[in-house]
Amino acid sequence: MPTLPAILKLLRDQTDMRFIGIARVTPERWVTCAVLDDAGLGLKIGDELDVNTTLCRAQLDQPHTIVFDDARAHPVYVNHPAPRLYGFRSHISVPICLADGSYFGSLCGLDPDPRLIADTRGAGMMENMASLIGRLIDEALSHVATERALVAEREVGDSREQFIAVVAHDLRNPLGTMHTAAEILMRAEDEKSNRMGDRLRRSAARMTGLVNDLVDFSRGRAGRAMPVELARSDALAPALQEIVEEVRHLHPDRDLRSQLRFDRSVVCDQSRLQQLLSNLLSNALSYGAPDKPVVVEAFEDEGIASIVVTNWGPPISPECLDRMFDAYWSADATRATPNMGLGLHICQLIARAHHGILRVSACAERGTRFTIEWPSDCRA
Repeated sequence: MPTLPAILKLLRDQTDMRFIGIARVTPERWVTCAVLDDAGLGLKIGDELDVNTTLCRAQLDQPHTIVFDDARAHPVYVNHPAPRLYGFRSHISVPICLADGSYFGSLCGLDPDPRLIADTRGAGMMENMASLIGRLIDEALSHVATERALVAEREVGDSREQFIAVVAHDLRNPLGTMHTAAEILMRAEDEKSNRMGDRLRRSAARMTGLVNDLVDFSRGRAGRAMPVELARSDALAPALQEIVEEVRHLHPDRDLRSQLRFDRSVVCDQSRLQQLLSNLLSNALSYGAPDKPVVVEAFEDEGIASIVVTNWGPPISPECLDRMFDAYWSADATRATPNMGLGLHICQLIARAHHGILRVSACAERGTRFTIEWPSDCRA
């Protein structure tokens, strides 16, 4: 701590003690942490003493100030071995306590000659400085703990991103095989093979979506923006309807409604918005009440294009709404879901790539609504 040398010098000048030091004291060790030695006692930073031979040993059980002007004239310390062993006659040691009340060590002042310290202003200054040093140590320890936590988090994050990249890369080949096998089975003449092929196709499509989410998320974590190809489209509504129909086919038992209409062309990346809608619908079906509809709306109004997905289900707390777009987060961590908590985060990245915003709101009357809005004439 860069302020300690100045503190020690100030205390030396105010107390006339030629040795001022800070010691870390535990039941097993007495270690010099900082020192200003003009008395020739020979202690350096890092030196250790037998704690049982020091006066600070008494502070371990009950932190209190120990001070005397001359050991040879003191009724208690005249027979203590420490003054003779370490070559001092005047002494003050003030306990340094941390914010949690724990005892860290001692701020010590020593001199080979008698000094007036016990009833002087210098003793009060030593006590005030010990309190200040305790706060400085707390701040230093907190800073170190924060740095260590950041390093650990960075290491975990790097490992996670490497894992994501490897998994996403290695899954593409077997997924391609699954798609091919599904197509072959669906062309077979018997109905059983057709059903198996359709099930395999849907599973492969779901896994492909997860891999794509991994790739997009890994790219975003690496500091790169979500890649989009913005172009003017007159067919966004039919493209979004394709996603609605695909999801409706996968969930024939759910009430999925859509009202998609754009009265004019809009600038967008059509495939990315299909990906966004797929993720929003997946979320709505996962968390919406099974007996309630899921409604998709898409429209353009006064230069703003919008897609809105609404479902009705259990109420969502404000705390959950604030974290809804965080990566790896789920509104119900105890619930088993076939995703990694990346879908809504990817949707947010897509919205930003369109120079737009993605919002969520929830109330009992209007349901849970996810709304993306972007300028219909946006440019990359």
